[in-house]
Amino acid sequence: MQNSISIIIASSGRVEKIRRLFEALFCVNGREKIDHEIVVANNAPDENTATRVEALVKEFNDKNGARFRQVREPVPGKCRAQNRTIALTNGEIIAFLDDDVEVRPEWLESVEAFFKNYPHDAMQGAILMRPDDEKNEALQKALYRYRTVDFLNYGSEAGSDLRTLTGGNMALRRAVFDRVGLFDERLGPGGFGISEDVEFARRVLKAGLRIGWEPKAAVYNELDPTRLNEDAFRLRHEAQGRSRLAYKGSSIVSIIPNLLRSVWTFVWYSLLGNERGKYRAKGRYFHYRAMMKEKMKSGTGSQL
Repeated sequence: MQNSISIIIASSGRVEKIRRLFEALFCVNGREKIDHEIVVANNAPDENTATRVEALVKEFNDKNGARFRQVREPVPGKCRAQNRTIALTNGEIIAFLDDDVEVRPEWLESVEAFFKNYPHDAMQGAILMRPDDEKNEALQKALYRYRTVDFLNYGSEAGSDLRTLTGGNMALRRAVFDRVGLFDERLGPGGFGISEDVEFARRVLKAGLRIGWEPKAAVYNELDPTRLNEDAFRLRHEAQGRSRLAYKGSSIVSIIPNLLRSVWTFVWYSLLGNERGKYRAKGRYFHYRAMMKEKMKSGTGSQL
C-alpha cells in the first residue's frame, strides 16, 4: 500500500530559493504516480514578501495540477509555522525540507520506499554538498574552520538506526506527532535559533520510536559564503547555547566549569597551532557564554 506524502517547506520568504526547490520537486522521479502535496509554511516577515511567496505557489500549482499550496503564519517562528501547517496537511508521511536545499531526482521515490520497506517511525535523508562547491577551495577552507553549514552523510547502508535528526531533510509518520507532540516553538529560527530538530529527536527516541537512515533521499545544501565568517560562527554557537539551555535546563554548576574549560582549551590549541581544535573550543566558549547570559537575563543565575 502506498503512503501519501505531505512535503512541508518552512520559509521566511526567500522567494528565489523556493523557486529553485520547486523546480527540483517539479522534476523528481515518480511525481506522477506517488500521491503527494507540497505545502509552504509561509513565515515571511511582511505581507509584501508573503504575497510574493503566495504568487510563486500559485504559479507552480497552475503548472502541476493543484499539488502546491501554502499556509500563512505571520508570527515569526519556524516551529510555529511548521506546527500550524502539519494540522492542515493530509499525508500519512510528512516530510520536511528547508527552503534553501535542492532535492535530487530520486528523493521522492526514496522517501516513499523507505516507509514501505523499513519499520522506522522517522527517516533522515542525506544532505550533500553541490559538486561545484566541493571544487571551491576558498569555500572548503572556510567550511573547515567554521562548520556553520550542515552536511550529512552516514554512509550507504539504508535502514541503519540513528540517534538524532537534522530538520533540513527529514520525514516522519504522522502518528509520531500523536505520540510525542509537535515541535518546541521556543526553538529554531524565530525562537532561540537552533536545535528544534535535535530536541524533537530526543522525544522520539524517549517514546521508544526509531529513526532510520536513507542515503538515497538526498538533497543538496547551499554552501553560502555569508554563513562562513566570524559573525555567523558566533551567532550559531550562541543560538545553540540558548536553545540547549531552554530544553535541557542546565545549571550554573555545570555551565561555569564548561565555560572555563573552553577558555583553557582555546589557549592550548592556539599555542599548538591547531586551528580546528581552536575553533571547536571557541564555539564552546560562545555556547556556554550565551547560556550564562541567558541565565542572568532570566533571573535564574542563583539557581543551581
